[in-house]
Amino acid sequence: MNLEVFLGALFWGDAGCTANPIITHERSVFMRSDTLIEVLERWWHPPTSKQSGGRKPMEDFVLSCAGDLLEREVDSVAAWFRPPDDMLSKEKLTSVNFRAVGTELQTTRAPRLWSVIQRLAWTRRQQKENTVKNPFHVILTVISMLSYSRSHHSCLLTIVWSIYLKACGLSARSFDALHALGFTMSHKWATKAYTIISQTEQATTQKLIRDRSHFGSHDNVNIPMRVFSQQVHNMNHFISASAATIYILPKAAFLPPDISHRVKEQRRRASTSPFSLESVYMDETDAAGRIRAQARYRILRFLLDSPAFRSYKHHDDPLLAAPPPTDLLPCGPEHVTEQRILETVEVDESSYDGTDELCNKVWLRQMGLGDESMKKKLGDEGLLVWVGDQLTVDRIRGLARFRHDNPNSFTRMEWLEPVFGWFHALMAFANSLHAQYLGTSVGIGLRRAFETLARKGLLKTETKGVFWHHLNEALWHVGEANFLGMWASVGGVQDVSELASWSPRQLVALLDEIYETRVERAAQEEMDGLPAERKDGVERQMAMLSADLLAYFDLCEAMRIGDIGRMEDLLPTMLFRFVGGGNHKYAVEILELLQKLRMEWPAELRTYIRQYCWLVNFSGKRDGFLAVDMAQEHNIKDIKVTWRSFGPGATFPYIQKVSPAIPVLRAVKANIASQFSSVKGRGTHHGTPAKDEDVDRMIAMFRAFHAHSVEEGREIKGTEADHAPDYVSLGAIKLQSDGIFTRWWNDRSFKRATTEIYGTASSTNTHTANGTPAAS
Repeated sequence: MNLEVFLGALFWGDAGCTANPIITHERSVFMRSDTLIEVLERWWHPPTSKQSGGRKPMEDFVLSCAGDLLEREVDSVAAWFRPPDDMLSKEKLTSVNFRAVGTELQTTRAPRLWSVIQRLAWTRRQQKENTVKNPFHVILTVISMLSYSRSHHSCLLTIVWSIYLKACGLSARSFDALHALGFTMSHKWATKAYTIISQTEQATTQKLIRDRSHFGSHDNVNIPMRVFSQQVHNMNHFISASAATIYILPKAAFLPPDISHRVKEQRRRASTSPFSLESVYMDETDAAGRIRAQARYRILRFLLDSPAFRSYKHHDDPLLAAPPPTDLLPCGPEHVTEQRILETVEVDESSYDGTDELCNKVWLRQMGLGDESMKKKLGDEGLLVWVGDQLTVDRIRGLARFRHDNPNSFTRMEWLEPVFGWFHALMAFANSLHAQYLGTSVGIGLRRAFETLARKGLLKTETKGVFWHHLNEALWHVGEANFLGMWASVGGVQDVSELASWSPRQLVALLDEIYETRVERAAQEEMDGLPAERKDGVERQMAMLSADLLAYFDLCEAMRIGDIGRMEDLLPTMLFRFVGGGNHKYAVEILELLQKLRMEWPAELRTYIRQYCWLVNFSGKRDGFLAVDMAQEHNIKDIKVTWRSFGPGATFPYIQKVSPAIPVLRAVKANIASQFSSVKGRGTHHGTPAKDEDVDRMIAMFRAFHAHSVEEGREIKGTEADHAPDYVSLGAIKLQSDGIFTRWWNDRSFKRATTEIYGTASSTNTHTANGTPAAS
């Protein structure tokens, strides 16, 4: 008997040896001993220079056994990688945690496969030296690709990457290349997935509308459609479309069931007389103390946030603390508003017919409220707040005015409550400052500041593009330089860095002097009362500019942190400004809002709109508030730019299809970014360049013009355009003397019908959008 026969018989090759108890015992002991491993290692690496000839069979054997072992693990994870049926829902797409999936594979489901790939992907030197980087995600991706290669049903991670890369704008060719590698699904699949996501989101939106408090907004979307080869049926054209968003409010948001009836009744009572105009002037007086405190603190912040005060040791002193908020909205995860984007439609909202089509048909149909029974219920019991820019709310009010004598509440549009968007009001405020203080290159107005800062495109106001962004940034830089210059001038120092040695009490005393002698209205009135030979025109205009800029900054800050009390305090100031500056449209919007706040809205609706329909917060952070119409503008940007498909296949139906899926795509991108530091590190916004040099330039300009010194008898240089009119004071006078308030009331005062007749075609369409009787 040779070794080959002996070993073959010993290890289950002979029936007698297999059954023999002594051999069985010895074989079992050997299989459990360390000697087995030693023998196998010597077979694999014989301790002799002579070849035994068994290397090739051993390699084939090891490869076969390892293959069987690893294949079992791959098979075992295949079912685990199968996605659920509702994988394309927002919850499932954002619930995939790559670290958790990989850890499960590494420790439980495929530890041997993970170990083998890790050894191949990571050298021993890398294991010792790389303390941060490791191939965790590489191994996870390899196992995912292996599973997908064996079965296209094992595509959990493949789906997530496909949706993410599609959301990032990966081209169709790149998609198909990655699909061939097993990393993503096909481009065709991803396109169909967008349709499924969109349909799922629309169904979810309708369910949320039935179950939760909500309101809406819409705005126009202008989309140029380009073609590469012009034919009769294929030409460049421009689409005037409309996009809408439904905002699902926190669970705490609530309106009583009878709110519709109460609003109708109070609206009818309020239609007989307007709010007291005198109360506007009284309210400005009541709010003056709060506005004064915020203005003083803004002046102080400019100093404390300057480079010279970065190491100031008294930043936390109570004397330098912020004043209390007026009416601060709560924040946190439980107060987050969820937005649901409706399908973009090719309807122009700028006309009454377009607004009628959108508000009474298109949006209601997408919200699941389009059938006649739902419209009747909406007219009888419903109330839907709708936010928009000035044109949007003016068109809605106009339709309601045209249809005031229609036979039922739905066609009279009593169920729709239009509210103007604060972002567009803020833009109008900035444009008003631009018109008031632009001046010429000779004077000391904004034109001179823009030239000093080399800012382009700011000489003519625009409502589109990035004009407001650039103007807003310039106003903040001009304001900061103005107040830093005041600190130095009134403090009697050459540079504000010298004030860093002052105590908080000294700074507060200097702050009071600055505000009381160089900013507040009382100081301006005192300057106006001086004899002509003692007046300083530059000092007077700089004081007016300072006060007006502080009101603008106060509104910006209040909107950012969610202080709706401060926003409401500024309504009289905004009204006077818009009247004095000739902005009739926004003066009407402020008057409309004051009438509703004081006369038309019951207390519950007034609280509801102030707390939930002026500002929204999608992050839960204290500084995460933004105006509703700004949120709508962000959605429009995503529709037009971020998730718009380019090329000859970029049709409007595709844009329409993608719109409802946008919140899901955002969530998927945010989820991926949160799990991969390299993605998260790129951020979501462009960085803002340092402004210190710009502010220093403006301070030097003000110093060269002696803008913050007092020189009796000095007049403003330049033309009449360099003498800025006092819009606020002019508006306060014109509002009463020019009959503006009376004309507004006469235009909006009308008596609504009270009938509730439904059931016939004529009862839901008795008038056209422009108010004329419909053809029978």
